[in-house]
Amino acid sequence: MIDQAVRGLHASFTPRRILRVYGMRRSGNHALIDWIMRNTAGGGLFLNNCKPGRDPVATSRGITAYSGGEELDLADWSSKIAAVGDAPVTLVSYEDRMPPVDRKPLYAAPETCVIIYRSFLHWAASLLRKIQGNPGYGPVERMRVMMNAVATYGTMLERVQDEDTVPLLYDRWNAEDSYRTEIAARLDLPGRDLGKGQMQRYGGGSSFQGKSAVPETLDTDKRASQMADDLEYQLILWTTARDPHFVARLAEVFPEDALRLSDLLRTAKAEVTLP
Repeated sequence: MIDQAVRGLHASFTPRRILRVYGMRRSGNHALIDWIMRNTAGGGLFLNNCKPGRDPVATSRGITAYSGGEELDLADWSSKIAAVGDAPVTLVSYEDRMPPVDRKPLYAAPETCVIIYRSFLHWAASLLRKIQGNPGYGPVERMRVMMNAVATYGTMLERVQDEDTVPLLYDRWNAEDSYRTEIAARLDLPGRDLGKGQMQRYGGGSSFQGKSAVPETLDTDKRASQMADDLEYQLILWTTARDPHFVARLAEVFPEDALRLSDLLRTAKAEVTLP
């Protein structure tokens, strides 16, 4: 937990720019965040998984300092904040949350609201595989977690279309060099490092390939096919396919995913054997 000395820093904390980043777990959040921070000019701070509506320095789950695009190897949080200078670029992240419509500025600095997102079929496959690795969750609990996450994902489908939001699609970032160049320009970043970087330590690594994987070997575009025969995954797709409002929102952002759900609803047959 954050120490008392750091709690007092928020009063004098004066970033020159804020990137407020929202995203669902297993959407490539930390890969993209690390890439953004490696492309910031001057000093930068990444405040991980903060609590909405509260001081981000005091509620962050972790603080990472960058200088000139390099992560600083510093142990305590006070040293990290002190090392980046008086006016760092500060990225504040929120997990499994979407930006409120009436959000208020965090500091007296320009803010950019960013949503990192991923195609529905691959995201759902990755999140379910991650949850299945938790021995404390049975199938009922897994379905509860997944359905709650799907509801938030539905909100995300609406918010990525807001004019005051910069949407960053992980699928394209991972696959296209030109898209990373486009992102750097849109976020007004120097674009010094357009590579995908290293596997991030947050979240336990890849749901399918673990911590030992490297970005070049990640089959992130195959997650849906890798889970295609999983009965729980099929149930999630069947359930969401029966929600016309969700499918309509999905069609606006990921029309191919929506078409696959619609096809599933037309062709699949649920077979239940009653006692």
